[in-house]
Amino acid sequence: MAAIIKKVKKGRAYYYAVQSARVKGKPRIVWQKYLGSVEAILQRYQEIAPVKPSEIDLFDAGGVAALLKFADRLGLIQLINNIVPSKGQGPSLGHYIVLAALNRALEPTSKLQIGDWYRGTVLQRLWGFPSDIFTSQSYWNQMDRISSEEIEKIQNALALNIKKEFKIDTDAFLYDTTNFFTYIATCNDRNEIAQRGRQKQKRNDLRQVNLALLTTNEFQIPLFHTTYQGNIPDVAAQELLSRREKIFGPCKNVMIVFDKGNLSDEVFGKLLYSDIGFIGGVKADLLPEVFEIPADQLKELSFIPGTKAYDHICEMYGKPCRAVVCYSESFFTQQLNALTGCMAKCEEKLKSLQKSLLAPLTGKKRGKRPTKQQIKATVANILSGQYMKDIYQVELNFEGAAYIKYNVDHDAFERIAKMRLGRTLLFTNRRDLLVEEVIRGYRELANIEDAFRHMKNRDYLRWQPAFHWTDQKLKVHTLYCVLALLLATLARKTACENGIEVSMTQLLDELSAIKEVALIYSKDGKMQTELALNRMTPRQKKLAELFDIAEVLKR
Repeated sequence: MAAIIKKVKKGRAYYYAVQSARVKGKPRIVWQKYLGSVEAILQRYQEIAPVKPSEIDLFDAGGVAALLKFADRLGLIQLINNIVPSKGQGPSLGHYIVLAALNRALEPTSKLQIGDWYRGTVLQRLWGFPSDIFTSQSYWNQMDRISSEEIEKIQNALALNIKKEFKIDTDAFLYDTTNFFTYIATCNDRNEIAQRGRQKQKRNDLRQVNLALLTTNEFQIPLFHTTYQGNIPDVAAQELLSRREKIFGPCKNVMIVFDKGNLSDEVFGKLLYSDIGFIGGVKADLLPEVFEIPADQLKELSFIPGTKAYDHICEMYGKPCRAVVCYSESFFTQQLNALTGCMAKCEEKLKSLQKSLLAPLTGKKRGKRPTKQQIKATVANILSGQYMKDIYQVELNFEGAAYIKYNVDHDAFERIAKMRLGRTLLFTNRRDLLVEEVIRGYRELANIEDAFRHMKNRDYLRWQPAFHWTDQKLKVHTLYCVLALLLATLARKTACENGIEVSMTQLLDELSAIKEVALIYSKDGKMQTELALNRMTPRQKKLAELFDIAEVLKR
């Protein structure tokens, strides 16, 4: 057993570290080391005591390092530079685009602020470029160099790299569209893409841009996209499918899933006569006699609880296909809540209109009375919501003082509840599919809608705001926004396949919480820096190990 003993020599105390043991049954010192006097021991302790850093700095590390690793696996910077060769010294076009993608994925900012964001991350240390080089003007100059044709070439080359590196399934796809409002002025005639249309974020007062995505079925990895005019329902499906066939080969076993309203009648007709298998939601009025099948003819699906269906072989555009009416209890509840909410709003507005028309009779209101056309237009606007014209019976009287009477048609309400709510009409040209497979395939679309929700998120992956005013720059802006989504989905795919089940938001939250700590010491007039990662949670440690964050940061 080790111990410290004191020996006194010539009146002074000295200390030794000793090890004792029994030798022939008697305790003996078998090992000793001279430590010195008390003063000498204290002096050595002070020399090895930790020195406090003069400064500490924090840098965003986890998210940047993880997504940069996937960009490197895809060879993204070099891929872009091969298609659009760089000019001069400094960061290449590939660096600008990847920096914009990382920024959009982790902390969306404007081009005026992106240099400051870059300085606060580990990227400046890894790349070595000064932060003041990434100005808004330099970004605009770089973005001007990319044409629409080159954006398509980047996507095509990237799709091949994704398939090779991540072994994705290129036969099953999801297709969907969305739109983003912009602040482009009405008088801006340099822009043709941003147009007014049916705005999903209810900003019909602003011009919007449409985005179409073709993603993998699993993990919704975006492979192909296109940006098109905001006032056109759909022009992109055939284009994206053609590009998919050009890159991955003929569409013999391909299955595409899309939602109602995403394909024009012309594109839908072409799809029927192609070799592409599809499952699509379509509008009820396409086949009303099937959609309104009585409830007692709907069959329970044992493998999908709370769901009933009716299966029917029909002919569309001269081609036989399968129609499936799907009824879901949860969807019924959602639609019923929405319907009653809409009725409550209509009730309030009709009551308010009725009161305003009767006000002159009581002498409580003076002024110009509305015309018949104005009253009819107001009523039509109030009843513009789905099913409202069927549910409300409104009587207009223009003899003498104008007034309205209204009541709810309860028979119509009951008929809508029984024959319409909770139902979805699905079509497929794959008649060999089981009803359960058709429904499950269609419900995969909820995942691509999640991808669009991410792109409208305020914290991560945000498309907006887009401070660009020309078609070309909006297309480049969309390119790096989709690249941000691509890198994040690949990271989530890797995490989930390795047993770390996280949502996209949870993943980016965890990675963003991993910081690089710079400990700065002042010694002999010189500054020395030591780097370390902050303390991590168990899940953050797993992610850091999975994505080799420490190795990425050693560059």
